[in-house]
Amino acid sequence: MARLLTWNDALGINALEVVNGPNVRNSGSNTAQDGSEQVFAGVGGIWAFRLGLPISQNRRARFQRGLLDALDGGVNAMRFTVYDRDMMSPAEAGIIGGSHCDWHGVGSQNWSNGMSWSNGAGWKTTAPTVQVVADAAANTGIIRLEDKFWGHTLGYGDQLGFFPFHFGMYRVVEVLEPGVYRVKYRLRKALQAGDYATLHPVIVLRPTNKDAANAPGQVPGYTDGGDILLTEVIDPYVRRHFVD
Repeated sequence: MARLLTWNDALGINALEVVNGPNVRNSGSNTAQDGSEQVFAGVGGIWAFRLGLPISQNRRARFQRGLLDALDGGVNAMRFTVYDRDMMSPAEAGIIGGSHCDWHGVGSQNWSNGMSWSNGAGWKTTAPTVQVVADAAANTGIIRLEDKFWGHTLGYGDQLGFFPFHFGMYRVVEVLEPGVYRVKYRLRKALQAGDYATLHPVIVLRPTNKDAANAPGQVPGYTDGGDILLTEVIDPYVRRHFVD
């Protein structure tokens, strides 16, 4: 059975670009008798990313190449918390005194003694969570959130995920009313009232092919960064085919 790994935040990234990913069902267009076309979107599109790796040395370089080798060209996959440079500010997210917080920036800070956590990562602020207030079936695209913190202030382009036990990233594409949103892509897993929404979505990714995530090359003094191509593994498939 394939293994499920975890991306270490201490590795850092210097770019995260959404690229065209495969669709598990078709999209296309229909041509009417008058020659006009109506475009339709297939159900089940998935995310794909180009992830830029920073130049690294020593322990971080070793971990980086080890993790890429462990992915084994897509045989295995990894949990990944999606970073959003354009995420709403702490003040926009409803945090009192939020102007003193900062969760932007890929790098996180060490403690006052200059030390990081044992995994090499520093501390950083995370956004508050809000509750889901209505059930939503898998493969649907409407979600309902409580009126707390950012639950009723999301807008076009905001990204979110859910927990517990939910792999998936969703992007708001329509505000139906305060707290009620249409999202891209459709829900990977059913939601229940009482689940939580987060602005730090966790998805599972694996290389798009055997050459999409090779370990970066070494030059004197450091390991070159480069980039890797990763595609989403949807939640039900993760639970059927991947284990820790």
